[in-house]
Amino acid sequence: MVRPTLITSLVAAAYATVTVANTIPGAYIVELEDGHDHAAVLDHVSGEASTRMTFDYKLFQGLSLQFHDVTGAEQRSKKLAAMPAVKQMWPVRLVSAKSVTKAASLNSKVVMRDGTLPKDTFAPHVMTQVDRLRAKGITGKGVKVAVIDTGIDFTHPALGNGCFGKGCLVSFGTDLVGDAFDGSNKPIPGGKPMDCVGHGTHVAGIIAAQPNPMGFTGAATGVTLGAYKVFGCEGHAADDIVLDAFNKAFEDGANIISASLGEPEGWSEGPWALTASRIVEHGVPVTVAAGNDGQNGLFFLNGGASGKGVTAVASYDTIEAPLLSYHSSYNINGDRKIDFLYTPGDGATWGVSMPLYATSLDYHIGDDACQPLPASTPDLSKYIVLVRRGGCAFTDKLNNLVTKGAQYVVFYNDEPNTVTVIPDDPTIVKATGMVSPEIGVAWVKLLKAGRKLTINVLTPAQTKPSLSTQPNNMTGGSISTFSSWGPTWEMDFKPQVGVPGAGILSTYPVSKGSYYVDSGTSMATPLAAAIIALISEVRGTLDPELMNNLLSATAKPQGFSDGTNIFGELAPAPQQGGGLVQA
Repeated sequence: MVRPTLITSLVAAAYATVTVANTIPGAYIVELEDGHDHAAVLDHVSGEASTRMTFDYKLFQGLSLQFHDVTGAEQRSKKLAAMPAVKQMWPVRLVSAKSVTKAASLNSKVVMRDGTLPKDTFAPHVMTQVDRLRAKGITGKGVKVAVIDTGIDFTHPALGNGCFGKGCLVSFGTDLVGDAFDGSNKPIPGGKPMDCVGHGTHVAGIIAAQPNPMGFTGAATGVTLGAYKVFGCEGHAADDIVLDAFNKAFEDGANIISASLGEPEGWSEGPWALTASRIVEHGVPVTVAAGNDGQNGLFFLNGGASGKGVTAVASYDTIEAPLLSYHSSYNINGDRKIDFLYTPGDGATWGVSMPLYATSLDYHIGDDACQPLPASTPDLSKYIVLVRRGGCAFTDKLNNLVTKGAQYVVFYNDEPNTVTVIPDDPTIVKATGMVSPEIGVAWVKLLKAGRKLTINVLTPAQTKPSLSTQPNNMTGGSISTFSSWGPTWEMDFKPQVGVPGAGILSTYPVSKGSYYVDSGTSMATPLAAAIIALISEVRGTLDPELMNNLLSATAKPQGFSDGTNIFGELAPAPQQGGGLVQA
């Protein structure tokens, strides 16, 4: 038996941790009682606060305010909350769209699937039985799925090829903030919801990408998408904007709303958790990412995922690990260009041509750059620096390299093929990447022989990708260790279910390379939304309660994983919900 005092202490610990999360000083969301308008509130704060947003919706009447005197705002807000016109108030919190980049497995083989073939072999679809529905011609036709995110690059050939609006794949939606919005400045709404980040385009492809050279499609290619852009090109969103987006999507006629964003908060009465719950009550399924805070243990769900009736989605590791590598070139002593493949590191900004410098001319070295570099090391800012993997973490090597000025670093693997370089802080240098051991050893031999190598590393947008895959025999099919745990702070059972979200190949903005492999419950959530669309086509209903019951009752619970091994015991229900969805 679990003692109530223990549960209380766990909830209190979670609450104490997440309540220090980012809030906008002096900013509040105000919901009005029925029959009251904004005028009374505005009169009450006249000269003391300005209006951030106005909400005039069927399911939410109110506004958000910014007090000019931030230090006295809390006291002033208490007086405002006591007004008869005010139903409830919340501080405005910043919201992020998070993904968790995971390194791909080794010993991969080059695979180029034919996306036009009727047989769906895409691993996330096989794991969830989407392939079986697709084999029967089920595509989610006629369902409108709203994506609350960073926008969608509808110029992508697999997402509309420049078509936006009626008759297009991305047929509705709006930009609520403008590109310059960072969460703290004034949003400038209006215009088409074009993605300048990548997250929303990746999410959209998971739902509805059309056939493409990478050989995959979205799970529900027959749906139409709505893009509600709540992020600028950098920074955060704010939950008053998210609240606005949810209400707009609902009133625009979305049949399903999917949101891969949020911050930990366990109450169902938070502003957008409450909004999502009301939308669910009106017959529209809402899928929200459970979050990527699995390391924090119980009670760390995303705020919106805590809503009543909302489908909180956990992430599983895929059974097949994809890796995208890109063509670039080098020359020896200024001679002809020679092609090679590299895998960009997390957050890398390539597009440079520079001489190559190796920190060691011993290609058997086991701890290259694991210690401070010798005083004789030149200014590494003038080079692309070549380092052998192994002996210590990428971050340790980078810290030593940066002290000598390094900004562009290429690792060569100490095992077959490549992985994605994931430093603790990707911004410590401008770019990282990895080449195969064969390429790295060849370069070291040439440098040792006195040759001068110039490396021209192109950005993903400047070149073409090569897709390789390998079976994930280590953690494939298990719950992702980053996936956030429930239940809610009110002890409601969450998450409902999980789908693959780690190591997911999908679309990306054309300006950023068109395709990308990413991880997070952000990637699981749109697949769950797409599966609901497929089921609704077969059953003729979108009833949210029925969908949650069907998904949970037919899901397959999976074994617990510590990120390295899968154990015989099932993963706990607060981690995986009902299990892996079986469409």
